[in-house]
Amino acid sequence: MKRDALKSLTNAHAWVGLIISTILFIIFFAGSLSLFREDIISWERDPYFTVSDDIENFSFDALISQVTKDYKVHTHGYFILQRPTAEQPSSNIYFEEEIVTQGNLDGEQDSQLEAMADDHIDKHLVISPDGKILGDGNGFEWGNFLYQLHYNLHIPEVGLYFVGVVTLFFFVALLSGVVIHWRKIISKFFQYRKDGKKDKLLDTHNLIGVMGLPFHIMYAFSGLVFNLLIVYQISYAVVLYGGDQAKLFKAAGVVDVHIEETNIAVPVQGIDKLYLTAKESLGEVAITRISIDHFGDESASVTFRGDDKSQFSTRKEVTYHIASGRELYLTKNNYDNDIRGGLAVIASLHFGDFAGYSLRILFFVLGIGTCYIILTGNLMWLQKRVSLRSEKQNKFGIQLVKAMTTGGFIGTIFATAVGFICARLLPVDLLDRSDLIGQIFFACLVASLVLSLAIKAQQQFAKIFLKVTAIALALIPVLDWLMLPQKIIVMFKVGHFDVLIVEVMLLSLALCCWLVSSKLFSSVERAADEQPISHNDFIDSPIAEASVIS
Repeated sequence: MKRDALKSLTNAHAWVGLIISTILFIIFFAGSLSLFREDIISWERDPYFTVSDDIENFSFDALISQVTKDYKVHTHGYFILQRPTAEQPSSNIYFEEEIVTQGNLDGEQDSQLEAMADDHIDKHLVISPDGKILGDGNGFEWGNFLYQLHYNLHIPEVGLYFVGVVTLFFFVALLSGVVIHWRKIISKFFQYRKDGKKDKLLDTHNLIGVMGLPFHIMYAFSGLVFNLLIVYQISYAVVLYGGDQAKLFKAAGVVDVHIEETNIAVPVQGIDKLYLTAKESLGEVAITRISIDHFGDESASVTFRGDDKSQFSTRKEVTYHIASGRELYLTKNNYDNDIRGGLAVIASLHFGDFAGYSLRILFFVLGIGTCYIILTGNLMWLQKRVSLRSEKQNKFGIQLVKAMTTGGFIGTIFATAVGFICARLLPVDLLDRSDLIGQIFFACLVASLVLSLAIKAQQQFAKIFLKVTAIALALIPVLDWLMLPQKIIVMFKVGHFDVLIVEVMLLSLALCCWLVSSKLFSSVERAADEQPISHNDFIDSPIAEASVIS
């Protein structure tokens, strides 16, 4: 009975992993790159802008005055300003600009214009450390594209929850894998049978999996919290607070400092003075972000926010009424609430932003290792099914899994490489530049899937496709130095090495793709005629975790 139960659990574990494998691969691959999102944004954008290191002369008031002179800021929308730092020299302003339409309109056209009175467009401006507007930042969104791909797959509205459900299955596969392999998780921790080709997949799969187990538990849990938070919120509101969301928010530490609009226009001034007051109130906190509510209205308020680097994952903020300078809200202890403070800790663990580049590099290696676990898991499943040589085998199903493995996994990496190439080659003033790069990414991914479905010789195709992908990744640093050598050197001279960091990351991925093509698929091809892996092999193996597909 015990062994039958383990076999059933192994089968369930395998099929759950197989079903979510492609989506999970995309999530982990995009998430691994997103650990260096700010570096990718700087890689794409900063060589085109001349930056200074004059952070001390930065003025909020001068910058806001310039913005209000050149743009009509939407009073009812958001206004967010990221202050430049020594690590991030060029920074950003995000706001909504009102659409002003002029012309002779009558009748129905007048009605249409009146209906469009509240219409607006999103603006993103790049600013220098001395507070000058450098240009439009909407064309440099490749880093944000990868990050959004990680958490919602660019699927409007439901994508966030879809990724949450996949994360839930990932968590189930993780726990079931630990149960299956618990007996020998220690004794076979470092087992690697180099002589048997079919054993290399399993042992490498398990070895990387067990070493990354704490990493995967953390990501499974934190991913569930972020992507399915609305589900928990609704449950708590209904069960614990009788449907009263106001009480729920109050208990969660959400402080409402909203002031009703007066519709009296008042210039936004005095932010520099309030900034100095905020620094005194918050103490040793590097304020990096301000947000203004009801921009240009008498009721406008400004919030200063920053991280306290002397404490782990501690964020502090203070809010002032701009016109009077009155303090509306102040927190000196991570929002003064265990729930909000706890969420901040989970966020720091998830983003790996609390220990510099060393931790992000470790998380990146573990994330790419997870992608390798998913790949080898699919290959083991295919190897087992093909080796059965049964007439009852679903040939289309096997071909579909092969296509999802080759086209989905390698296609994601290839589409990402093409995205980086486009981010460097496309003109910076091209209309809808960022949208076009995103469309090219998905076109490459879909084309990879279709081509994989059409090709029968998957092993040979996968080997060639991986090498083409490796060449595409290695081409990106070459393009950098062919197109922008002097500008990159200028960045190096002022101490900003984002371009180099991204190039090293891409060359590392290129090397991984080349080695996997040369070693892994050759081993799988030679092992095609060997005895398939049995249920007993999986039950006795040390661990199959994360998205293990046995």
